[in-house]
Amino acid sequence: MANEYSLSNRLEKKIQRIISYNLIHDIKDNRLKTISVDEVKLTKDLSIAKIYCSTSIKEETKKLEKLLSKATGFFKKEIGNSLSIKRIPNLHFVIDNHEAYANKINNLIEEAIKNDKKEK
Repeated sequence: MANEYSLSNRLEKKIQRIISYNLIHDIKDNRLKTISVDEVKLTKDLSIAKIYCSTSIKEETKKLEKLLSKATGFFKKEIGNSLSIKRIPNLHFVIDNHEAYANKINNLIEEAIKNDKKEK
């Protein structure tokens, strides 16, 4: 029970809040304003943070990943200003449109069910 909400979990949530806030309020590039931060995962040694994001723009995921990686220095500075930790983790952004994939799978399942009902 003591490890239910560990240091790494708290840091993940704080980093997620900081990056989300900065994407909404401080980033001037409008293309990045379409991004929402879904999840942050830290390695056990807290040296690397993988930030999973999603966007409504499906065609430009590679461009958005490049833009986010260019803004990594800005995000690290904001994390350093907000948190009192010795070492700020390296940030790796991943555009993960798992919602679109889940919707596609759901549509395929519904289509298969309809086809089964037609055959009977």
